[in-house]
Amino acid sequence: MERRQPPNLPGIKKKLDPVGEGTYTFVVGLVTGVKGLRGDLKLKLKGSIDLIDNIKTVQIATADGARQIAHVRSFKAEQKLVLMSLREFEDRTASEGIIGATLFTERSQLNALSEDEWWLDDLVGLTAFTVEGEELGKVSAVFGETSQLLEITKGEKSHLVPFVKALVPVVDIKAGRVEIVNLPGLFD
Repeated sequence: MERRQPPNLPGIKKKLDPVGEGTYTFVVGLVTGVKGLRGDLKLKLKGSIDLIDNIKTVQIATADGARQIAHVRSFKAEQKLVLMSLREFEDRTASEGIIGATLFTERSQLNALSEDEWWLDDLVGLTAFTVEGEELGKVSAVFGETSQLLEITKGEKSHLVPFVKALVPVVDIKAGRVEIVNLPGLFD
């Protein structure tokens, strides 16, 4: 059976929105379906609902590369569903056209992080030191589904460090540094 291509999506521009995809870098989630005649979008979130419950705009990105900015009318959690209504998609038919699309928002629209939470982008590039002050290298990557490993690279060598408070007691984004307890064997 031949796989059919989806029709052109209503209201989706083929060119990038002038706001630019560069500012909309935080993934809100995936549109998995539609609920009701008003066309509320069912979302599978990629992060915490607490971060995104006050966002005002999203960028809709479809598989064919089309992008469009849309304004959030309402956002609510209903039992196990997360529902979002967009001003530009006023009924079920219009909303069904973006099932499968990914929604992005600007980091500046997100609620503040808790005290011991950081953006992955902010961690990469920090200089790593021992708690005694010896330079170990740079944070070159963060691995794990819950960001539980920091990759520290110096020259050709890389080491993975569990990203837990007991081993990484200091993260200072403004100073551009992390401090690591240098346990025997960790950097050998």
